[in-house]
Amino acid sequence: MDKVGLRPENVLFFGDGPNDLEMFDYVGLKIAMGNAVPELKDKADFVTKSVEEDGILYALEELGWLKKNYTSHN
Repeated sequence: MDKVGLRPENVLFFGDGPNDLEMFDYVGLKIAMGNAVPELKDKADFVTKSVEEDGILYALEELGWLKKNYTSHN
């Protein structure tokens, strides 16, 4: 982050396991995958679908960062 000039509050992070709890305490926007451990979901700003259900794409579309493509997975 230092190398590219980002502050923690400007970072989006996807997580699913207990190893991600520390990052969730550090970054600005926390997204838990649908299959994440409950402790991570509790800290998340948004809980998305699992990876197998295109959870990253779903989250980015729902948050308005990508335009929804209604012919793909929706």
